[in-house]
Amino acid sequence: MSIESRSIRAVIGPNARLLVLLAVIVVGQAAGPPARVAAQTEPQSDSGLRVLEIKPNFYMISGAGSNVAVHIGPDGVVVTDTGKAEMAGALLAAIKRLTPRPIRYIINTSADSDHVGGNATLSAAGQPIVPAGYRREGFADREFAPILAEERVLTRMSAPTGEQAPYPVPAWPTTTYSAAAGERQRKLVLNGEAIQVMYQPAAHTDADSLVYFRRSDVVMTGDAFDVTRFPVIDLARGGSIQGVVDSLNRLVEMTFSSTPFPYQEDGTLIVPGHGRLCTTTDLVGYRDMVSIIRDRVQDLIKKGRTLEEIQQANPTGGYRRQYGSETGNWTTRMFVEAIYKSLIAQGGSRQ
Repeated sequence: MSIESRSIRAVIGPNARLLVLLAVIVVGQAAGPPARVAAQTEPQSDSGLRVLEIKPNFYMISGAGSNVAVHIGPDGVVVTDTGKAEMAGALLAAIKRLTPRPIRYIINTSADSDHVGGNATLSAAGQPIVPAGYRREGFADREFAPILAEERVLTRMSAPTGEQAPYPVPAWPTTTYSAAAGERQRKLVLNGEAIQVMYQPAAHTDADSLVYFRRSDVVMTGDAFDVTRFPVIDLARGGSIQGVVDSLNRLVEMTFSSTPFPYQEDGTLIVPGHGRLCTTTDLVGYRDMVSIIRDRVQDLIKKGRTLEEIQQANPTGGYRRQYGSETGNWTTRMFVEAIYKSLIAQGGSRQ
């Protein structure tokens, strides 16, 4: 399947028919810089990637694993998340079709393999704005694009001395901020864009970040918000149901809906970890769904129900068809079990 390069107007959500009057301007977009026009007119390679321009010079690329954001400006390219390792070459080729400018900065929202797999390839293809010593073994004569993440992402991608790391050194973050040390966000200004990288405690994991492009009004959420399924709560890596709800509430508070017309393009655009582009209206519905299921499980725990009894009570009722799965690496039963264990660990023991 060829890479699809489309305008936001064609796919903004389930109510896209509200935008049908704008269809006459979907294909053109010829007024932008040459690099943007080329991305929409040149033949695309067979990679399965889908490229969507969501704001001027701001692209969402899906099909590489996680959703990837690409922001292009006079300084170069800022990439948020890099997909799976096996898709790194195709992702880099797609970015090069969008612009000849170099990749200047990479931001990771978590340490998940489908969010950081392309780090080494994209970093090696880039250049820092200011020389800062981001050199890689075997390439002493040149520098590479820096990679930013919360400190625990580096911890999980690396390993203690003498042990085998799960990722090669070129994929590791080169700069981090540490929530444990009190630094709960990192602020950047690139391409004339204020970028906030904000820590989300104990959500999907304990190393999650939201990335907010303030001028463009676009948020990358990582896997705290995943419209393809119930949120993945990775208990082994510090995730919790309350952290997911808190993160979703934080997103709702910081984003804007274009009331009274929520599906026009004036509000905040939200790029979830996986799935289609969303608005605040979509986010509120997802937050409410997660909160309702959490409360149902909590009520059953207070009534003394066991985990199996809670599973049989079907606390995901009403949402299971849309977000649930009976097979795969994240099933509905696994989601309910994670909520149960998370609430018990937070002091919601059965009475």
